[in-house]
Amino acid sequence: MAKIQDEDRNYYRLRKYVDFMFRAAYRKVEYYGQEKIPQDGTIIYAPNHTNTLMDALAVLIVDKPAKVFVARADIFKQPAILKFLTFLKMLPINRKRDGVEHLLAQNEEINDIVVDVLRDRVPFCIFPEGTHGHKHGLMSLQKGIFRIALQANTAFGSEMPVYIVPVGIMYGHLFRFRTSLLLRVGDPINVTQFISERAELNIPQQINMLRDELSNQMKKAILQIPDDDNYDAVLGLVQIYNNDEQRKLKLKGNSLIDRFLAAEETIKNIGTSLQTNPQETQQLLDKAGEFSRQRHTLGIGTASVLNPHIRLSLAGKLFLLLLGLPYFAFAAVVTSPVTLLSVWLCSKFKDPAFHNTVRYLVSFVLLPVLLLLLGVAAFIASPCWVWGLAFVLLFLPSFFFLHEYLRLLRLFVSDVKWLIHRDLRRKFKEIKSVFR
Repeated sequence: MAKIQDEDRNYYRLRKYVDFMFRAAYRKVEYYGQEKIPQDGTIIYAPNHTNTLMDALAVLIVDKPAKVFVARADIFKQPAILKFLTFLKMLPINRKRDGVEHLLAQNEEINDIVVDVLRDRVPFCIFPEGTHGHKHGLMSLQKGIFRIALQANTAFGSEMPVYIVPVGIMYGHLFRFRTSLLLRVGDPINVTQFISERAELNIPQQINMLRDELSNQMKKAILQIPDDDNYDAVLGLVQIYNNDEQRKLKLKGNSLIDRFLAAEETIKNIGTSLQTNPQETQQLLDKAGEFSRQRHTLGIGTASVLNPHIRLSLAGKLFLLLLGLPYFAFAAVVTSPVTLLSVWLCSKFKDPAFHNTVRYLVSFVLLPVLLLLLGVAAFIASPCWVWGLAFVLLFLPSFFFLHEYLRLLRLFVSDVKWLIHRDLRRKFKEIKSVFR
């Protein structure tokens, strides 16, 4: 018992640092809907999946209680990693595509453990899609989450309800470090009540109906863009018309949730237009898609496209870049081990969905080590303790300033490119006038 209590204390000590570093990995973080999380039963969180470990950490901080997660079984093979992941309350799960059927039988043991966890009212999190995607939209849901929910309901549903809580996670940019994060908790599904109302159905039928219900609820919590030939065009129009749509909806425009609501409205309007006037709308979507592809190829961001005072903004960015250059040089040097190791490790992962996880983990581990080593060296080498303290204070925000400076530089270059490419600006005006 004492050992378990010590492990819990260590977990929550580490949790504070995990939560802090996670929030620091994003420029803006907004959470909505926590009041929907049930308090009278056990909870299975069901988030969409686009950003590997970062998605799990986003759900972790939705509230204070510790949570149990599942992860791909192949990453548990090394004993050291196994011990670390177990400490973080993560369990291995096999997928059909990972091996032969007998491996899936091992999941039954994991399911039994999960049911015991849920019986103790410890929240559990599993990604129903079974893998991560690279687009704004929900993929087909796998059956694992529903098997666990039904098993838990059979085991103790008469004592307390089992809930599946849909969670929508949306990033300003899917794979860019220090982007924005919006998390929405959807309407919970009371599995116990759901099943009792459909007791006459067999288990496969109950699972299929639960899957349809969860899919619908998850789609309401995320930005759902149809994954077809118009995807890039629709996404581009969502970005281009966001400010206009916010004004129509009388939103303030200062929050991520306002941007989300405006984006939803744009997607709905495009869908309606495709139904009522398909040929003309498709022609316009083709133009918008071509514009979006050219813009991305040139590295021109939406902020540049929508900036009505781009020349004045360009001058302001240049001033800030020159003003911050000395500290940027300092930050680049002192945090170079973190940056260089992150770049090298990211190059080993072809899938960009892993890149933010790599950056987060490298900074999570190395920044405190660098602070300790360089701080001690600074105090030893300095003629007085004030200089050592000054170095430490300068070091603390350096890694995050570095990324903000690089972001400002990227925006500056984007503005310059937008001013240079007049033909692209003409296409934008044409599209904007047609879709108005």
